[in-house]
Amino acid sequence: MRKILVLLWAINFAFSVYNASPAVYCGVNQTITVWSAETPTPGNGTTAASQQIQLGNGGIGKSGTPFSVDGKFSGAPGAFEVDVQVASTDTDTSYQTCSNCNITSVDATNNTFHLDYSGTAKFARLLMRSRTNSVSITATFTGG
Repeated sequence: MRKILVLLWAINFAFSVYNASPAVYCGVNQTITVWSAETPTPGNGTTAASQQIQLGNGGIGKSGTPFSVDGKFSGAPGAFEVDVQVASTDTDTSYQTCSNCNITSVDATNNTFHLDYSGTAKFARLLMRSRTNSVSITATFTGG
């Protein structure tokens, strides 16, 4: 029995399951890494999604929950799409890609991208829709 538990534990770490953990709180000016040199499987569901974050409000007198997203591929990703998704409830089917939040290009020299969001959301995550080259990605959210 002990060997089976150890094997299951090892398999869990070898094959990451995105969104398996509760949302991580991201307050104003706080940076949270949601992918760390990972190669998520492109798609539509949880295997393609990053760690989700719970957004703190912008403070008294501020409307919305602004945040920014920064990403860096380890090499040229080829044709790709990373969607920034938001939700009011932390369930996989509640996340929707926000308007103009489909990232499809990177800086050609550094393979980086940046996006600023100024809407209202309680939760956010990234979704790897497609990627032609198998390169890793590191991505962060910064609360606004």
